[in-house]
Amino acid sequence: MFINILRLFILVLFCTAIRAEDDHNVQQTVKACPLEMSCGKVNESSAICRWDEQNGCIRKYPSKCHMDVAACNERTNYSDYSDVYCSMETYICEETPSYERWTIFFGHEKD
Repeated sequence: MFINILRLFILVLFCTAIRAEDDHNVQQTVKACPLEMSCGKVNESSAICRWDEQNGCIRKYPSKCHMDVAACNERTNYSDYSDVYCSMETYICEETPSYERWTIFFGHEKD
């Protein structure tokens, strides 16, 4: 009985050690995303917008570089984007989800 408990304990320790090693290796292979500061100067004409399907609104970024940084941070790829989306101000996402739907009636207003 004692030997079986000891074997189980050793097996649990072994599995835990393997998992910790795998987690460590995964963290080393995940590459760090660039900072938004690396995107340089932007102006209104450099803005790019993408359709945010999850929230049902348009996300606006100062430039494509800023959008790429956001995509990297979320570990995804944004494929549905265009500067034309930026002209649809009524549908631009708000920062606060509770206020988001009011923009349909009152327009987009950013503080």
